[in-house]
Amino acid sequence: MFWKKKKKAQGEKLTIFFASDLHGSAICFKKFVSGAKFYGADVLIMGGDLTGKAVVPIAEQSDGSFKSAQSGDEITLKSQDELDEFIKRVNNQGFYPAVMSETEFQAIKDDTPAQEKLFKKLVVERVREWADYAEDKLSGTDIPLITSPGNDDFFEIDEVLHKASHIQYHEDEVTELRGYEILHCGGSTKTPWDTEREYTEEQYEARFAKILPQVKDMSRCIFNVHVPPHGTIIDQCPKLDENLQVVFEMGNPVHLHAGCKALYTAIEQHQPILSIHGHIHEGRGNIKIGNTTCINPGSVYPEGLLQGALVTLQGGEVTGVQLTQG
Repeated sequence: MFWKKKKKAQGEKLTIFFASDLHGSAICFKKFVSGAKFYGADVLIMGGDLTGKAVVPIAEQSDGSFKSAQSGDEITLKSQDELDEFIKRVNNQGFYPAVMSETEFQAIKDDTPAQEKLFKKLVVERVREWADYAEDKLSGTDIPLITSPGNDDFFEIDEVLHKASHIQYHEDEVTELRGYEILHCGGSTKTPWDTEREYTEEQYEARFAKILPQVKDMSRCIFNVHVPPHGTIIDQCPKLDENLQVVFEMGNPVHLHAGCKALYTAIEQHQPILSIHGHIHEGRGNIKIGNTTCINPGSVYPEGLLQGALVTLQGGEVTGVQLTQG
């Protein structure tokens, strides 16, 4: 008699750890990768907006100290220990520290093209660092790290992520995962910030029209779509005025829905087993659209806290959802 290794049964449990909108936070990414072991997850899915929003220049002075800014206030770092601690804090908040001479700072402070070039360079470097970190921590395991882009993510990161040995980077396609399918669709609807990857509702309709026919079995399909469905608690965010300030009425912030109507329609009509989202940091929640479980873990990355969702699938059903923070 010969004993053969059995294939994974259709009814076998699959545990997903999902988090989104890390926005360059070094500590949040490390926590995310560690979540595979900590939560006993079989797969890591990182939603879009993995990159940060700004460079923090740090200018070396003639006396050996360094000057920078924090919360709009100028600060002086008098020792190497203070400098190292500041750089660590900036990294964990999702920004990009750039140490330079005072002469270099004066040359770049009014040079917008040079600032943009430096910003993209630092973004790509950190994405490469994250790819190396994932390889180091997950090598030798069968735990994949799957991701797709958000609206804030420069196109320059695509090449790095496609080449990464332990990251599966997908966009506008359907892939297979242990008896399930994942539909990947990044970017977002229009925002006040005119970010890198924004699409109109008509463009989303066209994208879904191309991707949805690739799904073989919708009852075992996971939608990995950065923007959440419109008109739900997971796409609510504060309304901003023309100066990007929160609008208040009678002392309370006014909220609006900033999700995607075409996505809501697609979920309502096709009823995938699961739909996971990010983009709206305040939209943390777990809801149902018909029989589809829809999740947005939210994001508080500037605080160094990782919000996530632990999702258990078994027998083609969502059998457990736990929103996490730590």
